[in-house]
Amino acid sequence: MSLSNRVFRGGVWLGMTFASSRLLGLLRLTLLTRLLLPEDFGLITIVTLVVSSMWVLTDAGVAAAVIQKKNPNDAFLHTAWHISWLRGIVLAIICWLIAPALALFFEHAELERLLHWAALIPLVQGFESLGMTLLKKELQFKQKAYVDLTREIVQTVVAVLLVMYWQANALSVVLGIIMGVIAATLLSYVMHHYRPVLRYDKTAMQEIWSYGSHVMGAGILVFAMTNLDDVVVGKMLGVAQLGFYGVAFTLAALLTNQLVQVFNTVMFPALSQIQEDGTRIKHVLYLSVRMMVGVLTPVIAFVALFPEALVSMILGDKWLPIVSVLLVLLCMGWVRGIATVFGPILMARKKTKALHKMKWFEFILFSLTIIPAVSWFGVVGAAIVLLMVYGLSLFLHIQAVHRDIILDGKHLFLQVLHGVLPSAIAFTFAMLWHNFYPEVGLWLIGMMFTCIWALILWVRERSFIYKVIEMVRQK
Repeated sequence: MSLSNRVFRGGVWLGMTFASSRLLGLLRLTLLTRLLLPEDFGLITIVTLVVSSMWVLTDAGVAAAVIQKKNPNDAFLHTAWHISWLRGIVLAIICWLIAPALALFFEHAELERLLHWAALIPLVQGFESLGMTLLKKELQFKQKAYVDLTREIVQTVVAVLLVMYWQANALSVVLGIIMGVIAATLLSYVMHHYRPVLRYDKTAMQEIWSYGSHVMGAGILVFAMTNLDDVVVGKMLGVAQLGFYGVAFTLAALLTNQLVQVFNTVMFPALSQIQEDGTRIKHVLYLSVRMMVGVLTPVIAFVALFPEALVSMILGDKWLPIVSVLLVLLCMGWVRGIATVFGPILMARKKTKALHKMKWFEFILFSLTIIPAVSWFGVVGAAIVLLMVYGLSLFLHIQAVHRDIILDGKHLFLQVLHGVLPSAIAFTFAMLWHNFYPEVGLWLIGMMFTCIWALILWVRERSFIYKVIEMVRQK
């Protein structure tokens, strides 16, 4: 099967996984926001921040190195796996030890108990089969889809049942996360034939570190910019306001950021296989920008039609204060989505040093503005800072790729315009209809927007849609 066919078929599986996991995530969020308080979500946000921060801060780019390397031998793979499980054990110990200090910092005693339980998350994650990374490398996403969906299903079922029938607090949610990670780790060994062997190779370790060190540096800075805002909000505004901000960020991520992760998962291994063909990479880039804009824009436009009604329906009236921050975060997700198109190209072409450098510029902007913005504008200020940072990120990504493979700026702009146009036209018609006929129900306005958008998309892109369907069907 050709590379393009494998990319599209892999994208279909990831798309199905994305849709299913987002529906499960939305269901989980809808149920839990009605059963828990903003303070509980503030605690959950802090626990997630601590665990994920430790995981990212110690990421030596092992998975990226395995995917980027052509034909890695057994010694390379076994060394990569040993790095992973050792890292998991160390992080679990650290999470347990720092729990009292973090509980004191955020002035909430319950946080210590939550972090002691959460130490199990990196411990279990560290033992996940390297086969999941090899499946990504081979663009075989069917088995990985089963693992990801299993984690989401177990997490949702366990968390909701515990909240409903045991304790309606943050601990029930944390236990749900733990059970989801355990289920996914066990299933990862069923879905791939890779089995680890007690073998360590010094040369492989040096090669992994040489490639992954800049990935690690960039990852640390990215994580800082997208998570230290939680620390600032929680410390300056309190755990309850952090709960509002965390829920808004989660909902925005369900609608935008998760799609970006799907794109990265597919495109990085695919581009690694054509890393030396600049002309072909440019063709993929232009197409990817058009598709990313075309998918993200209608989502944001639809929410912007009636954000209060959607928040009330999904989360309940007590969460209406998040409407403003949600809209800003959705715009941030749009900008971030376009910027992310360029990241896999730089990684595939071993330009990780450039990624690391640009993240420093973004981090400086973030550091200088986050505290004043939160002080002046509250949680909305934190969202505005992220929007500014990712605007700078988009500019720097374009410049970095342009220096490597000369881009046609006009053609790139036209791809963005093509992606925006159907949603812009549909949004304009829907808003005009709503202004002239305010008695018309909001859902009818939403249906009108969807139909107009789909019609314009079909008229403009039907030949491409037919091509994608045909490529996916091919064996």
